[in-house]
Amino acid sequence: MASASIGVVPRQHRLFVAAIDFGTTYSGYAFSSKDDWEKEPLKIFFNNWNAGNLLSRKASTTLLLKPDKSLSSFGYDAETKYADMIEDKENFEDYYYFHCFKMLLHNNKKLRRDTEIKDATGKPLKAMHVFSQSIKFLRQKLFESLEEKFTDIQKDDIHYVLTVPAIWDDNAKQFMREAAVKAGILEKQLSLALEPETASIYCQQLQQTRQTDEGGASFLDVAETGTRFMVVDLGGGTTDITFQERCIDGKLREIHRPMGGPWGGRNINEAFFAFIEEIFKKDVLDEFKKIYMDDYLHMERQFETKKRAFTSESGVVKMTFPLSLIELAKNIWKTDSVDEIIKNSKYAGKVKTETQKLHIPKDIFISLFLPTVDKIIAHIQKIVEDNSVSFDYILLVGGFAECNIVQKRFDDTFNDKKVIIPEEAGLAVLKGAVLYGHMPQIIATRVARHTYGIESYPKFVDGKHPVSKRVVIDGVARCKDVFFKYVTIGQEITPGYKLSQDFQVLKLENNTLECTIFASWEKNPKFITDESCFKLGTLTVPLPQQRSSELLKIEETMVFGETDHELHFFVRDKINNRTYDGDFFNLLDK
Repeated sequence: MASASIGVVPRQHRLFVAAIDFGTTYSGYAFSSKDDWEKEPLKIFFNNWNAGNLLSRKASTTLLLKPDKSLSSFGYDAETKYADMIEDKENFEDYYYFHCFKMLLHNNKKLRRDTEIKDATGKPLKAMHVFSQSIKFLRQKLFESLEEKFTDIQKDDIHYVLTVPAIWDDNAKQFMREAAVKAGILEKQLSLALEPETASIYCQQLQQTRQTDEGGASFLDVAETGTRFMVVDLGGGTTDITFQERCIDGKLREIHRPMGGPWGGRNINEAFFAFIEEIFKKDVLDEFKKIYMDDYLHMERQFETKKRAFTSESGVVKMTFPLSLIELAKNIWKTDSVDEIIKNSKYAGKVKTETQKLHIPKDIFISLFLPTVDKIIAHIQKIVEDNSVSFDYILLVGGFAECNIVQKRFDDTFNDKKVIIPEEAGLAVLKGAVLYGHMPQIIATRVARHTYGIESYPKFVDGKHPVSKRVVIDGVARCKDVFFKYVTIGQEITPGYKLSQDFQVLKLENNTLECTIFASWEKNPKFITDESCFKLGTLTVPLPQQRSSELLKIEETMVFGETDHELHFFVRDKINNRTYDGDFFNLLDK
């Protein structure tokens, strides 16, 4: 039996760890007790979600809200209920239906607390409400599952771990944290965890993997101290890549900042419906989805099953098409034959029909995958060619990593690396998040995502500072907009890394002082107005009302998350020795 003792200090103060993996396409939860983790780390409990003939450990990331914006249903139940409402011509337009909405947060520089998102019928609603309602449902369902297995459990017995993509910006991470708190999870009982990072933690615990090296050794066996590996988390909406090294004490050291992009399994579904649209045309598909939502969902789920089962050895893919789509297409095209419709598309002579079945040739089915897979491969090849980081292994995790076409492309392209796919790769993030909750100190160091700094006003120096930046404050010529650097992009930092600097308050007539953090993609930005710089957030600090004649100084401190990699900012008024942090620091109201 495996033991949890790999040199990592466990989290002692909670009896249970519960993880929520909030994904683009699918979401789920898992949990384990502290006692089970200490004896058998991989004894982790899940929920089973039922969607007709599709049984899954995760539910569809779909939310249905009532007209008063309260929860109606989530997951497959939300899909089915909304489809039934449309088919029965109930007041479905008064409800709010959201599907695959997580990508709103990806690379969204304008994300705010009041950002809105539109539902399926175009009605706007605060995104914070949509996300918090979804997390609230998962939290409540999770607690019910815990109560079934463990009697007398209390809400404060649980530590929650919420997963987020590594490539997300800080504002998106804060958004998810606030949504979780609004969903009823106390701040002190919540950690955020990077998805590929938790997947890597899971792989460290595995005793066997589906793919091994030539000697038959598992990753845990071959991952000796100093072993470097790239973790590629292929999810529904994003490809999330981190680079790690195994340390002597079993901990993990990040060796390169996260990379990735908006490529995932959801793109294949979109390619499939673009293929259907090419055959039947857009107006047919739009009308089909509008009138026969239940059949549309059934077709999407059927494709999901075919997508998962398809391999490079498969032949023609046969899909049963809803009779409603066939009849609708015939009516709009004014023909009695689906074959006649196909003849008018670029797939004439290739795609065939037989009763209600559409026969899709192997090469056409594969072509649905290739644009997305090629982008992922090209992105990783560029990383390798730039020689910015070296590694020996590639760990493929995430639901899309279970796709045979993806696996074969990785094996063929990176034949000088050892590609390893763990069993149940689609659950690696969720299982790893539970493990991370028990041992958050397993991450020894991380790499700074940006260069971080603040605005400063040093004395103006002729010949060094541009004249356009010259300002006079209290009779002293100063240079405005100077980027005062705290941390450099790519710098290795330990969790809890802390840096402080004293600054003089220049405008004494003000009652408050705005302390703003800026970030940059460059190593040495000069000014906060440089093209590479952007504003992260502001901490507004009240200044003392009664001041002596001495200079008013403040201490500004940055702390990089001890266990959850987030940036924290503190300002101390050195006259009254008061510290401002927490609710004062805001990444979402810019």
